[in-house]
Amino acid sequence: MRQDLVLAAVLAGAGVALLPAVLAFYLAAGPTMWLATGAVVTAVGLAFAYTADDESADGDGAGPRKTNCPQCGSRVSATATACEYCGVGLGGGDTDGDRGVPDADGA
Repeated sequence: MRQDLVLAAVLAGAGVALLPAVLAFYLAAGPTMWLATGAVVTAVGLAFAYTADDESADGDGAGPRKTNCPQCGSRVSATATACEYCGVGLGGGDTDGDRGVPDADGA
């Protein structure tokens, strides 16, 4: 079971169930409440943005940096010396990852 889809479904259901009550409250409260809510949401968003960890900047979540293998395209650690899937050497020569394909010189 995919937990991210379960969470999305629960949040969507809660949003649909609570939306009429929230709208009724804000329509009755007037523009001052809208401005106060906007200020709080902005402050919380800025707090998260400034305290976010820059280490996961490549978009695949927390963890070590990754790169693509030039041979097979799989995601491997940026510090790896060889691809764990096809065996091609990363940042150097081939480490028996040629799968029996002869080199250009026929060897």
